[in-house]
Amino acid sequence: MKFLWSRLEKRWFFFALVLAVFISGLQFFPLKTIPPEDSPYTRWLGIDSFSFAPIAFFILLPLLASIPASTLLKDDYQSGLLSKFKLNEPLNRVLRQYVSIAFITGFIVTAIPLLINLCSWFMVLPNIRPDNLLNKNILVININTMFVALYYSHPLLHALLSIIFASFWGGLFAIFGVVTSLWIKNRFLAMCSSLILQTVLLLLNAFIKLPNLVSYAPADFLHETAPTANVSLLVTGIVTLLLVLYCIVMFQIDKKRLVSL
Repeated sequence: MKFLWSRLEKRWFFFALVLAVFISGLQFFPLKTIPPEDSPYTRWLGIDSFSFAPIAFFILLPLLASIPASTLLKDDYQSGLLSKFKLNEPLNRVLRQYVSIAFITGFIVTAIPLLINLCSWFMVLPNIRPDNLLNKNILVININTMFVALYYSHPLLHALLSIIFASFWGGLFAIFGVVTSLWIKNRFLAMCSSLILQTVLLLLNAFIKLPNLVSYAPADFLHETAPTANVSLLVTGIVTLLLVLYCIVMFQIDKKRLVSL
């Protein structure tokens, strides 16, 4: 594991992290007059439904999370380095290490920009608990936000849970890139595979609609409040489970393919 961490191209990791922080920071420019009833909980990136930055961040999230390590396995497979790793450790353990590195880097690239954005708003606005009447303009209701009661009673906890969930998906996107990359010849396309998945889901969501217009695209339900769609805990859970199952199945398929090396 330690050697694989040394194989990780740190410049790409920091590039993805800086780019994600930059996109999240665009939310502050230009910073217009803020109503006195607003707070960090009504303006931070995850709940902002009115500016370009959050839309761009969550659409590009799969690519940002995949940049650091999603093609590391593919690179080592093509260079023959993976064959040398197999001489020292069982293949199953080696592959788990690649997946672990991808998940951790994807999680970090997602979590840090969101945390920085949330903390930055605490430097701008007072720590005021949102009110469902005073802050009705942000439209945090059951159809577009999960656990609405928690949002109004413990908004900081709600925001942190939203960050953890989005970061978990960032890790999943990176793992998706790892387990899919062996089947894609072009390295750039392999890196973009999770972004392609995101785009396909957004297109399907536009044409194949669920009841009550519930979205099954991560770009919608990873927001604390979905900007232009409805969300459902059941649908979100099913989509998350399906992606986890895909990654597990592809991991096993990749392992069988690499055994013959």
